[in-house]
Amino acid sequence: MADIVTVRLVRHAPTKENLEKRYIGWTDAKLHDPSCLAIIDEFVTTVFGSDLCRCRQTANGYFPNAQYVPNPDFREMNFGDFEGKTYEQLKDNSRYCAWLDDSIHHSPPNGEKFNTFRDRVLQGFQALSKTEKSFTLVVHGGVIRILLMYFAPESKPFWSWQAPHDMIYTLTWSRQEWEEGARCMSLSVAPIMANTNM
Repeated sequence: MADIVTVRLVRHAPTKENLEKRYIGWTDAKLHDPSCLAIIDEFVTTVFGSDLCRCRQTANGYFPNAQYVPNPDFREMNFGDFEGKTYEQLKDNSRYCAWLDDSIHHSPPNGEKFNTFRDRVLQGFQALSKTEKSFTLVVHGGVIRILLMYFAPESKPFWSWQAPHDMIYTLTWSRQEWEEGARCMSLSVAPIMANTNM
């Protein structure tokens, strides 16, 4: 069998702000209820992810025996002046409407341009070892969308991808594809279930 590389992408569990449908990018929010996290895989030894608290807490719950390797490149987009606000609070803001209509060419005031966000996420991902066979990442919804946009077998735009809190995305490459930075050969999506030991 050919040498295979797998990457599992897991979004952090919900925060209070997520449940309230607020934009939280670089806001260091904690999980709404970390006690509800069941173990996904007790055999994982290393988890990579964002340096923000919600990802660390999620990794501790899902992968309790793993060393957590934080990387600020895996942070969510910085939403600037939109941080902490909801759609209802922003819907009459012209800059917000322009950003919703075209987030590639418009950015939140005092926030991050899409291309800057994309480039740092890709930088973090491409810095992962080329010699390992398996990676688990606990990151944010926007980060998962970027990685799927660039590495899923099917090419789709950023907003076409969904990234809910309760799913695991598993991407599989041949070793050669992985080393070349190509799109993966397969993508599977499954609900998070306790003690799956995947």
